[in-house]
Parts: sequence; C-alpha cells; structure tokens
Amino acid sequence: MDMHHPLNLTLDLYLKRKAEAGEFDHLEGEGKPLDLDPGRPGIIEKLLQEADVKPLVVMLHQKSTLLQGHLKDERDPDCRRRIQHQLADVQTRIGIEIETWRSLR
Repeated sequence: MDMHHPLNLTLDLYLKRKAEAGEFDHLEGEGKPLDLDPGRPGIIEKLLQEADVKPLVVMLHQKSTLLQGHLKDERDPDCRRRIQHQLADVQTRIGIEIETWRSLR
C-alpha cells in the first residue's frame, strides 16, 4: 500500500539538500546494516515519548477517569448531569478514535 503523507515532499526536499551539502557523509555506522529490531520503538514512538506526548485516545481515557472521579464525589444533581454529559461526550470520542484506528489497520 502506497502511503502519501503531506510532509513527504517537504522531507524529501530537505533530505536531498542535506545530502547535496554532504551532511550525511561519514556518519557513524556508514556502510553497516540498519538495526531493525522489531522490539525497539520506532521513530514516531521515540519522538512522542521524548516530547511526553500521548496519543489522543490515551488523553481522552485520562479525562474520562478524571470525570468519573468528579461524578463519584459530586452530590448536586445539576452538576452531576453536566459531568455525565461531558463523560458521555468523552466516551463517544474514545469510541470514534478506536474505530478510526481499527479502520486504518
């Protein structure tokens, strides 16, 4: 399957300029095979981890857990109703994110 990403052209041009400028000459490990150990995280996972960024579904799950705690502690019926609406919205978004992820696999 051919995946087109909006940044592909930009990245290709950037890397081409760097290569033409010789910035990839004599890099450590030059001429050696790549270590493609499937047990190691990929570049995207590394970047997310270093930036302390979580996938949207994880952040939504954390928000759901927080709202459930607020709901448990809240006694005012109007506030409980508002929290329940927020919780329903978050749970719907989690379901949408999961279905979207599944459809892309």
